[in-house]
Amino acid sequence: MTQIEIPFSPDMAIAAIEGRKIATTRSERKGGIGDTFEIQARSDASGYPLMEFEKFRLIDIWETTLESVRDFYYHLEGFDSPEAFEKTWRALHRGHFMTDKYYFIHFFGRIA
Repeated sequence: MTQIEIPFSPDMAIAAIEGRKIATTRSERKGGIGDTFEIQARSDASGYPLMEFEKFRLIDIWETTLESVRDFYYHLEGFDSPEAFEKTWRALHRGHFMTDKYYFIHFFGRIA
């Protein structure tokens, strides 16, 4: 097992900490099954952490199209609808959303 880094936007970090997000899709594989990473959900305006880091472990990684993630796995990504997933993806990726391109969906769980 290796400690890896997977960056999250503040909203997605909170969703993972709260247990609403158990997967993250990336253009490249971010480690292997069993690797661990940490997420810090909140900080104040000065950047001072208001919450300790939470530790997570990768439990599976699949390669699939972005269209499949949007249509079938959006809820695992922490979204209420496919449209919400796509809207956030476009906001984070300069408007790009290529449905036929393959990505890696990383499934993770919190380490107690």
